[in-house]
Amino acid sequence: MAYVEHANISVLNVEETISFLTTAIPSWSVRGQGEMDWFGEKIRWFHVGDNQSYIAVQEGGFGQVKNWKERWTGVKHIGIVVSDLDSLVSRLSEAGYPVDHAGADHPYRRNVYIFDSNNIQYEFMQYYSEKDEERNDYSL
Repeated sequence: MAYVEHANISVLNVEETISFLTTAIPSWSVRGQGEMDWFGEKIRWFHVGDNQSYIAVQEGGFGQVKNWKERWTGVKHIGIVVSDLDSLVSRLSEAGYPVDHAGADHPYRRNVYIFDSNNIQYEFMQYYSEKDEERNDYSL
């Protein structure tokens, strides 16, 4: 068995990113944190998530992520499955993070894309079936 345990992102403001992630998913928290020497610069890092998966958030980022519609090499978005997409959208909208766009209509899943203040795009999805063949159907 294999699964993605975490993704590591470097951001301008770790507190804002932690707030974004824990607003989106209230059951997540900072499960670990510390400081490290990043090639001669002391930076802070945080693991935000639960016991199974997390986003490693570290300070020390510069600039902004390029527009997702442009061609470039790098992570385009981070996908996170949630059990109640409507509640997530409402919480993030109230916190100032509107939906950028929704994914294609599908009978067994729904997804939206939302940016944080670092211009990092997150895809949040909710599945409406437990059957792999329905959840993973790309022909519909």
